[in-house]
Parts: sequence; structure tokens; C-alpha cells
Amino acid sequence: METRTLILLVAVLVPTLAQAQAGRIEQVLVYPGGASVERVLAVKAGQQQLKIACLPARFDTDSLQLRAAQGSGLAIGEITVQTVARAALPECADSPLDTRIRELQDQQAALAAETDAHDLALGYLKNYTAPSGQSASIAATAETLRRSGLDTLQRQQALQRRKQELERLLAPLTAERDRLVQANPQLRTVVVRLAAPRDAELRLSYRLSQAGWEPVYRAYLDSRSGQVRLERHAQVAQQSGEDWTQVKLRLSTTQPRQATGMPPPKSWTLDLLPPPSAELARPAPTYAAAAAAPAPRVQRADGPELDFNVAVFHGEFATEFEVPGRVSIATDGQRIGMALGHQMLDAQLMARANPSAEAQAYLVAESARPTGVWPVGLLQLFRDGDFVGQSQLRLANQDRLDLFFGRDERLRVTVEPEQRKAGDRGLIGSRVEQQLGRAYRIENLQQRHVSVQILEAAPVARHDDIKVLTRFDPEPAIDSWRQQPGIVAWQFELAPGQSQRLTAGYVIGYPKDARVGGLR
Repeated sequence: METRTLILLVAVLVPTLAQAQAGRIEQVLVYPGGASVERVLAVKAGQQQLKIACLPARFDTDSLQLRAAQGSGLAIGEITVQTVARAALPECADSPLDTRIRELQDQQAALAAETDAHDLALGYLKNYTAPSGQSASIAATAETLRRSGLDTLQRQQALQRRKQELERLLAPLTAERDRLVQANPQLRTVVVRLAAPRDAELRLSYRLSQAGWEPVYRAYLDSRSGQVRLERHAQVAQQSGEDWTQVKLRLSTTQPRQATGMPPPKSWTLDLLPPPSAELARPAPTYAAAAAAPAPRVQRADGPELDFNVAVFHGEFATEFEVPGRVSIATDGQRIGMALGHQMLDAQLMARANPSAEAQAYLVAESARPTGVWPVGLLQLFRDGDFVGQSQLRLANQDRLDLFFGRDERLRVTVEPEQRKAGDRGLIGSRVEQQLGRAYRIENLQQRHVSVQILEAAPVARHDDIKVLTRFDPEPAIDSWRQQPGIVAWQFELAPGQSQRLTAGYVIGYPKDARVGGLR
């Protein structure tokens, strides 16, 4: 047995017998990767010791806190935490689950007794012999025996069905009890010394890591209005060793497992290195060109929907959600889904494509970043009521939100064959020059105007010996899309049936003997 004593306030008290109780779980604050559980316990006037039994052994003892209401006059002294084997606490085998199992077992015993009584009656009927001299009443006696036997056999059949039903009900309950016992071979008892001048309530709280919640987001696009309904949902689960029954539930975006401080800065010092050995050849200089930006990803979604409102509290550093009413979550690891409210976003709809990577346009809704804290989570997307797919919502530090709602099949993107040409330039062919030409055609097959955005990754020189000349027709509207060097964007409107041709030409020059990274 492991005993740990936490001293919160030293008080000189005369100990009395402890009044054992477990209290009720009043509220739970769940965050990603943990939870804080708060119990409420009743203290009687004059009570000097309180025993809180049957607590799970999974909470962090360092997080244990006791708090009395202001004005109650309740003084708290020593707090002793004891971890003992479950078998040493027979009073803890009185949970609602154990009570239900005993009720069903009592019904089984009553059925067994009734079955035995019917077996006894059948045995009597089978061995019954009519008294001599009463042959005239044999027919009547036989009929009575037949009816009694039939009634007894029918009752036995009903009892057998009831027995099977009880076994069916008992099996999952006993399996759950065995699971809880195996998962919680030890329990904890907290003994508190106190002084209570009057009746009061004592609140006990502790933290544990066997619980958490994950965000799930759903985005519903109305393509006619351009509005997006962005919903928050949560998946909550816990294996704390105790059921949370009818508790007030709050969810927080705070992540206690993250680093609480930054790494300290390191001094930047400059020094001269010793000259290299004469036998070592100097390494050849290397040259690098910028890599192209990755193509936009399609985001997809699905899943059931729950709909109820919650109170949302936007703190300075985190967001909390208070689920209305009271919630029950069993300690079985099963995920419970709940809705956490929504925001309406005014979005700009456009068809976006990156033809150098894929000859396909995607419908994207671009809006300002929604308010509040948005942890990374699964994102499910619906366009005009139809499910289109899922991805992840990962805002990070972005000030814009892009939601992709699948392919725009009515915007045709055609990529013409790439043109390449290379040759020597400069004094006696000291430099190499490569010419690259790309051309795309965008055609609107829809019956309405479409806003189009075409992205292109142009080469960026990161060394003075690499020279890059670019030529676009028409000129892009954005030179550094989303502050990414070399990423240009054409933006234009296409009427129904209209098409637009875009060209990009690059001339890349570098020393003949140089190795250039990033060439394609």
C-alpha cells in the first residue's frame, strides 16, 4: 500500500471517526489529452474528519485540491491519500453497476427456485397412482393430471425463456464489471482533517490524463449566396476508471501537454577558423534554385450530425465550451459526439488551379480567419447539401481560410506541351542558358460567370551566378501569392463559354561547370 500525505494547512484538531462518502461528480473540464474532475461532498456541523473512498487510482495526486465555499468557516487540515487494493475496500463494490448485477442475479435465483418447484410438481404427477376402488373417476383424474402437467410444462418453458433473457442481460454487465475491476485493481481513499462550525459543501478536484476530446469541423457551402456555415463538433471519450454521470461538461482548447515556455536564445558568435590543410581540395561551390510550391489539396468530409447549442467563452488565451444540461460519459473509451456551435462566413468563391501540377480546377471558398481558437481537427465539407469529402482544418497562423469543395468539372483546364531549349552563352560558351515555355487554356463550360485563380511557380534564383528572366502573358495580378516568393497568380472572370490562354516563359542562365539544384 502506497501512502502519500499532502499538507495544505496545518490545524490542531481532535480527530474523530471519519464519515465515509464518495460524493458526486459535479462538473468536468476536458481538454485535449486530459480532464479536471470536481466532486462535491457534504460536511456536517462539528465534523472533524472526512473520508472520501472508492476514488480511481489514475488521477495525479499532486493535482489534488480541496476548496470550501467562502463564508462557510470550514477549515481544512491534513489530507492523506491512500492507494489500496480493491479487495481491501469491500464497501466500493456498491456501484450502480454492481447493484444492477445483484438485482438480476436475485431474479435468476427466484427463477431457479420456481423451476425446481415445477420439477417437483411434474415428478409428483408422473408418479401419481389413483386409489383402488375409484375406477369410475379415472377419466376425470387423468384429465386433471393432463391439464396440470400441460400447465406446468408451459410454465417451465416460459421460465426457460426468462432465464435466457436474464443471462443475455447479465453477460455485458458482468463483462463491464470485470473490465472495470481489471482496469482499476487499486483504488484511492482520501482522508481530510477539518473543522466545520456549520453544515457546508467541500469541493474536491483532481486532474487525470485518461480522457480528452478531439475537434471535428463541418463546412456547409451555399454556392448561390457564397456563405459558409462552419460548425464545431467534438468527440469526447474517457477511461478514468469512473463513470461521469449527469455532470456539467466544459471543453477547453488549452493543451497542457504543450511546452509552457520558449527555448532560451543562444549567443551568436563569429570567429576565424584555422586554415584548411594544404592536402584538402576546396569543395566546389553549389547552386540552388527555389522549389515550386505544392499544389492545393482537396478537402473531403462525412459523418453524423448532432445539433444543440453551447455557451462559448473566448478567453485571452483559449476558448471554452459549456455543454448545456448534464451529460453522462461512461469510462469505456467510447466516443461521444456533440455540437459546439457555428459561425457564418462570407466567402469569396473561385475556381483555383495549379496547372503545372494537375490539369484540374477546384472550387474554393476563401474568407477571413474565423474568430476564436481552432485546434487542428478533421474537416468535413458539404456543397449545396451534398457531401464532397474530408481533410483537416489547420489554420496555424494564417489570416485567411481556404475551404476546398471538390473539383469544378465545368471549368476545363488544358495544359499545352512544355517547350524546352538549351544552349551555351557568354565568352567562349562559359554559361549555360535554358529556355522553358508553358501555356495553359482555361475554358468555362458553365452557364454562369466564374471567378478564376491560376497559380504558377516561377523559378527563384538564390545565388548571384544564377540569372532568371520571366515573361508572362497576360501579366499576373499577384507577384508573390500568400507571401511566397516566385508564386504568381492570374485572376480573372470568365463568362459562360469563354476561354483564356495563359503563357509563362523562363530563361535560366548559370555557369557551365556549376551544379544547379531545383532544375526540372
